[in-house]
Amino acid sequence: MNSFSNVADILIILGGALLIYYAEQMRVNDVIKVGFMISPKVNVHKLKDREGFKKYAFPRHFAQGFILVLLGMTGIFCDLYSRGDLHVYIYIGVLVFYVIGNVFIEKGKARFY
Repeated sequence: MNSFSNVADILIILGGALLIYYAEQMRVNDVIKVGFMISPKVNVHKLKDREGFKKYAFPRHFAQGFILVLLGMTGIFCDLYSRGDLHVYIYIGVLVFYVIGNVFIEKGKARFY
């Protein structure tokens, strides 16, 4: 087992779990985490449609976090079964999925700000 791969997989899992947590906080407690959920340059108090933004962003952030957790867990299972060669594909998948998820969020921001 490669310790770098394990640390990276754990960080991917924690990042996905944190994204799920903040998505739930946004939906349940109306807390939009600036700097994590949206850019720090954006003033969340000037949202035109706060409820619409929450309905738009929640499923996307939740799905993004869930898939990141699954990819991190897949990386750990690859280490357990001595398939460290698959980590490159997992890291590429994490990067691609993270970028695609953020593109969807950025497209929706124009409607709500």
